Amino acid sequence: MQKSGKITDKLRVHFDGNRSAAHVTEALFAIGMLLFIINSVILLSSPERAYRTLRIFLKTGTDIFWIAAAMLGTKYYPTKRNRILMWTLIWYTLGDIAVMFSYPVGAVLYCVGHLFMMWAILETTYIHRWQNITLILCALAAITLLMCFVKDMRLIIVGSLYAVIVTATMVLSLSNRFFCLAGIVFAISDITGLLRVSLSNNKYTYFVTTTIYTAAFLMLCISVYSTSRKEVVTWYDLFSMLNDSKSMKVSFWVCGRWALGLIRGDKHYSYKRIDLAYDIDHVDEFLAWIKHARYEAKHRYADGVRSYYSEKYGELRIFPCLFEPDGSAVLTATDGKRLLLDEGFFEDVRVLGKTIPCIAPGGADLIRELL
Repeated sequence: MQKSGKITDKLRVHFDGNRSAAHVTEALFAIGMLLFIINSVILLSSPERAYRTLRIFLKTGTDIFWIAAAMLGTKYYPTKRNRILMWTLIWYTLGDIAVMFSYPVGAVLYCVGHLFMMWAILETTYIHRWQNITLILCALAAITLLMCFVKDMRLIIVGSLYAVIVTATMVLSLSNRFFCLAGIVFAISDITGLLRVSLSNNKYTYFVTTTIYTAAFLMLCISVYSTSRKEVVTWYDLFSMLNDSKSMKVSFWVCGRWALGLIRGDKHYSYKRIDLAYDIDHVDEFLAWIKHARYEAKHRYADGVRSYYSEKYGELRIFPCLFEPDGSAVLTATDGKRLLLDEGFFEDVRVLGKTIPCIAPGGADLIRELL
């Protein structure tokens, strides 16, 4: 009971103190687990093809209840990652149903789910060089094994594509705490699935495969409640932040590396954080928006410079800017130094149909010359 209470308390934090939502979430996960246990007992206590329709309903019911719990969590944190995860779970559920009738169709649907999962990973995490190297080595190893033991060229091609998608899902997830375990478990599930086929549909290998897969599915459903760090800030985050600030009637200017990327027209930038400058005369309105956007204070620098983090938008660093009547301004940097800015430092950049106000150190012309 004490452990259950701790889980409820953590869920209440996620749901802004809503205890009812926390209990509903626990119930949805519990019902899904109960259906999975009943399904497993039926499988292990009877011939594999017996009660097939019932087991399909039970397995689908498990997925639906867990997806419902994930949707409830996503409602309170509607990040792009969570929305992509919902599509990931839907395609995995379709694969669950299809694999009962046709392995090739189920594999294709699982592949689509893997692609959505990779999209969610790319939205949340930097991909490091060691991951690219690991991906290449794992994919080459899988393709080499296929070429050594399979003679049908069509199977080699299809198997190679599947191997690349599966290994990419696993390898790209390794540096992300949201997906690390799920990626590894999905890869193990696919390997045991191949073992199941080679052993002529033995029901015990099927039980092992589905149990491993279900564990990974559950991890993804729970991941929408995770408060682990969002490691990158993308174009989507920047545009969402601008729309959110307009609804609160708050103005700010993009500066730092983002401003450089915007002015030189690079539409593929993502950074560890976003730097913003705000009008110090409207600090109360700006801090109210910070609270509204669920930013948590991280670090305090000199003279009003602050660092914040939001699970929705990522990391944010803000710089106070004092505007003078003549249009010039004084920007306070992290080291406490003050930069004098004239009107040439401010520019509205039009990108992908959005107008983004920027502060460009040195002015736009000088930056274009230097870059």
